[in-house]
Amino acid sequence: MDPRCRQWTEQDAREALAELTRTGESIAEFARRRGVSGERVRYWRKRLADGAPAFVAIPPVGSDRQGPWIEIATTAVTLRVREDVDLEHLAALIEVVARHGRGC
Repeated sequence: MDPRCRQWTEQDAREALAELTRTGESIAEFARRRGVSGERVRYWRKRLADGAPAFVAIPPVGSDRQGPWIEIATTAVTLRVREDVDLEHLAALIEVVARHGRGC
């Protein structure tokens, strides 16, 4: 079977994307050199990026009180805060999460 027609496994895609990053080539250059379509590379880059866990460093609230938790989840981030969190601090946290979601 022609290797250009073989479907990639997730491991194949991860290895190819790591190589793409190492080479610094554009997707078009990389795909042409590897004999695959640029669409395949873009598809896997998006697919693996969407499923990648995200972490946004957020300063602590500054209290060691324990209590019930609230979780706010998006496709990219889960924000877990105490139920008694200061609303202004919560608004600032949500703003950070929103900026992260926009890629800023």
